[in-house]
Amino acid sequence: METDQPKKSGSPFIPALVCFTVAVAISILLLLAALVVWLSELTGSFIAASLIIAVFFAVLAVVIYLLSVRDGIRRISRRVDTVYEVADTAREGCRWAANKFLLLLQLLGHGDEETRKEGQ
Repeated sequence: METDQPKKSGSPFIPALVCFTVAVAISILLLLAALVVWLSELTGSFIAASLIIAVFFAVLAVVIYLLSVRDGIRRISRRVDTVYEVADTAREGCRWAANKFLLLLQLLGHGDEETRKEGQ
């Protein structure tokens, strides 16, 4: 007979992923702490070692930021160029259509002097 119990999934993927992520974060922090302690033994100052590590990671962050932003700026620049070209083409098309309309008005004799001056 069937029971009304909910079906359980076979593998606890999400909890395992969370535990793995936490373990990786902790191991990175411990590695950085060990690096600071080792560098403080070499320099003789814990503060100097901390500053050296901080400056290194700040420079690394700036380099990664600049390298990742460069591609984005190129893409935006290409899109802006495309938008400008489309807007320029649309403007030229509107001018062409307006000139044709003014010419048609002149041919029909409905255009006044001001309209004729604008069309030229």
